[in-house]
Amino acid sequence: MMNNRLNLFKNKTTSNKIKILDLLGFESDVPLNQSFIENQHEISQEDDISKQTFEDLLKITTELPIVETKPSIEDIFTNNPNIVDNTPTDTFNPLNITQQIQKVWSDLESRRKWVLPVLISILSILIVTLVSTSILSYRNDQSTIIEQSVDLTNISNDYIDLFPTLIEISTNTFYSKYDVSNASANLQQVTSSIIEYNRNLLARDDIENKEPIQNNINNILLLANELDLVISYRILISEILIYSELPVSEEEVNIEQLTTELSSIIAQSKINYSNLPNLPEFANHKNLVEIAIITAEDLHGRYLAALRNNEYDVANSISTAIILNKATEISAFEKSLENFKEKSILNYEKIEKLP
Repeated sequence: MMNNRLNLFKNKTTSNKIKILDLLGFESDVPLNQSFIENQHEISQEDDISKQTFEDLLKITTELPIVETKPSIEDIFTNNPNIVDNTPTDTFNPLNITQQIQKVWSDLESRRKWVLPVLISILSILIVTLVSTSILSYRNDQSTIIEQSVDLTNISNDYIDLFPTLIEISTNTFYSKYDVSNASANLQQVTSSIIEYNRNLLARDDIENKEPIQNNINNILLLANELDLVISYRILISEILIYSELPVSEEEVNIEQLTTELSSIIAQSKINYSNLPNLPEFANHKNLVEIAIITAEDLHGRYLAALRNNEYDVANSISTAIILNKATEISAFEKSLENFKEKSILNYEKIEKLP
């Protein structure tokens, strides 16, 4: 193979030398015959075949890429379609913005086909979960409310059964101030229990018609409130025109001390009178109390004057008038209590047990 290459090089050199001499006008010394030209052509073809074989062998052996020849200028200007541009596109070609936007848009469109159903499914699941949770919570709350209502109903009905006793204590002067105070505490418990029952009733759904029960609750609260006002009235009246002793003899009289005591009684009576609650059954008695205080204040002055003047018979008569003034007020008070008791019993008979 090496000999063939040397012969080819030698023949090419000789041929080029002859052509150069011809161009310069000289005759070439080396004759060219047809056999030489044909021999040269065969050698050239043989050399090309051997060269191609060598390159193929080299490519297979080393597995290295063969550098392609660059296209000619004529091929470039004629836009030869056979030209293949092997330049890496990611290195030399610029990014096509339009193609990128189209790719993003196509991705969005493809995503929209599954994103929207997924979102709708998630929202549906959330809504169903919330509704189910709310319904379960509501049912649990109703169960709790109904369980509480059972206890509240029993307690409230027990307190309602106390009304006859509370009415008797509130309207009977036989009971002491201590008994009246206990009755007032029981009325506070009744009121608290009924208010709690009413709050529970408003939250219950197992009772459709609540209006009759509401009216019954209003009657219970009204009766409890009136009894509480009567008890307050009784406590205040118990400190109006209350006398310990009215001396009428010279040995028992201490004018200065007696004057202080009577002044304190009038002052306390006026304060308590101003705090008396307004009740229809006690309107006449309240007016009588006002007159009794004014009368007592006048009698106190006359009583002290008689004692200072040593007019003990006059002082004795005036002290009797003072006691009678208080007795008249007490009689009117007991009559008002009796009227209130009758009214309270009638109101209690209208009350029904709570369901």
